Amino acid sequence: MEKKYFIIGANSDIAIEYIKKLNEKCTVIALFYGDKTKLENISNLLKNVTFDFVECNLLDMNQVQNVVEYIKNKYIAPTHILHMAARKFEYVKFSKFNWEDVTQDLEIQVHSFAEFMKAFLPEMAKNKYGKVVVMLSSVTKGLPPKYLSEYTICKYALMGLINSLVAEYREKGININSISPTMVETSFLDKIDNRIIEMNAMSSGMKRNVKAEEVACAIEYLMNDNSEYINGLNLGMTGGDII
Repeated sequence: MEKKYFIIGANSDIAIEYIKKLNEKCTVIALFYGDKTKLENISNLLKNVTFDFVECNLLDMNQVQNVVEYIKNKYIAPTHILHMAARKFEYVKFSKFNWEDVTQDLEIQVHSFAEFMKAFLPEMAKNKYGKVVVMLSSVTKGLPPKYLSEYTICKYALMGLINSLVAEYREKGININSISPTMVETSFLDKIDNRIIEMNAMSSGMKRNVKAEEVACAIEYLMNDNSEYINGLNLGMTGGDII
C-alpha cells in the first residue's frame, strides 16, 4: 500500500522539515494557505515523492468540505495525517482577551481538524491502518506561561478532541499522538519580540530553544510503523524543564 500523507499546514517550517525526511515512494497532499514557495522548492528535491498542492483557508468551512471531497474522490483517504495549522503565536494579557481571536484559532486548529477526521477516520479504520500526529504545545504540560490564555484554550480544546478520537479508534489500527514542544524558533514566532525568544532560550535548562528539525524527528518516529504500540501519547519536548 502506497502511503498518502495529508499534511495540514504543510508550508509551516516544522512540516517542511518533516517532509524532507520522506525518502520512500509516497504521495504528499500538502494543504497550505498563502505562500507555497518552500513547498515547491522541497518538491523539486524529493524525487520519490509525488506532491499534490491544495490551498485552503481553514476559516472557510466550505473550502474545508471542498478539500474533503477532493481527497475522497482522488485518494479515498490518507494513510498518514499531520496537523500543523494554527494562527501565529502571540503573547496577549488577559485584560486584552479577545474571543474573536480564540474563535478563529478554534476554527483553524479544532473545527477543521474535526471535519477532516470525521471524513477520513472511518475509511482508515476499514483498512485497519492509520497514523495521525497533531502539534500541541508545552502549555498542555503543567502550568502554562502567563499571557497565553487564548493560545492555551485552543490547545486544550484540540487535546480534548485528540483524546476522544483515541478512545474511539484505538482498537481499529489507528495511532493518534501529539507533540508538545516548548518554544521552537520558526516563522510561527514572527509576532514575538526577539528579546523574548532569547530570554526563553536562556531560561531553559539546555540554554536554547527547540529546533524545528528535532520536532520533525519526533514526528517521524510517531509516524513510523515501528511505533505501532504508541497511542494517545502527548510527547513533551521541553528539554527537561517540564517533567
